Amino acid sequence: MSAPVNPVKQQNKSKSNTSDSKFAQPKSWLHHQKDPLFIAVEGPIGVGKTTLTKLLTEKLQASCLKEIIEENPYLEKFYENVEEYAFQTEMFFLCNRIKQLEDAQKKKLEQGDSVVADYSIVKNLIFAGLTLQPHHFEKYKQVFEILTKDLPQPEVIIYLHGDVDLLMKRIALRDRPFERNMSRDYMEKLSEAYDRYFFHGASKTLFNHIPPDIIPINIRDRDFINQPADVDFIIEKVLETMSQRRNKQC
Repeated sequence: MSAPVNPVKQQNKSKSNTSDSKFAQPKSWLHHQKDPLFIAVEGPIGVGKTTLTKLLTEKLQASCLKEIIEENPYLEKFYENVEEYAFQTEMFFLCNRIKQLEDAQKKKLEQGDSVVADYSIVKNLIFAGLTLQPHHFEKYKQVFEILTKDLPQPEVIIYLHGDVDLLMKRIALRDRPFERNMSRDYMEKLSEAYDRYFFHGASKTLFNHIPPDIIPINIRDRDFINQPADVDFIIEKVLETMSQRRNKQC
């Protein structure tokens, strides 16, 4: 009598069965690429951007560009009094990320090194749109357009999204001090804003060249933290998208 089949294991096995794909060995595909890759991972707070970025960096042998959060001197005060500290908080993030992206371009991309970032510069507009007063946001957008027009832009953005309940649970588990007062209402608005930009295409108008391709990944369906096969699935989707994109440009 044969043992019963575990449907979960069977599903995971089918996910990881990518041996017939030319992208099953990412190093081999990357070896034949003339230009380095620039990939960004995006999504609301608690969705797993930094975790996935680190995993992709290791698999693709790329450089990791990780946003600086805790060093923002206004962040803790921002969560205590959003209206009072929103503009200072958002301007710090904008200037800091611009400097990071400029350094990544000069020290990595122009030297032929691929980069995976756990943010895109678009997130600045998402957060600023939620936190700034309308008159401040209009001024912020003007500064944003001037300062970001020459920045390197990703070819692919992996958009991670998930239910707000799951995001709130993850935020509570990692227990960052400055996130303890974060409300569910704020997270719902943030998730909705992210969907507007990345699901409904609003972000495409914010790039100066060919807009990046967006790959949506629901974290409920792809547990890249505990299932290596799900990481492989995401990598295959990224490389397939990159290949199609570059072939069109030839």
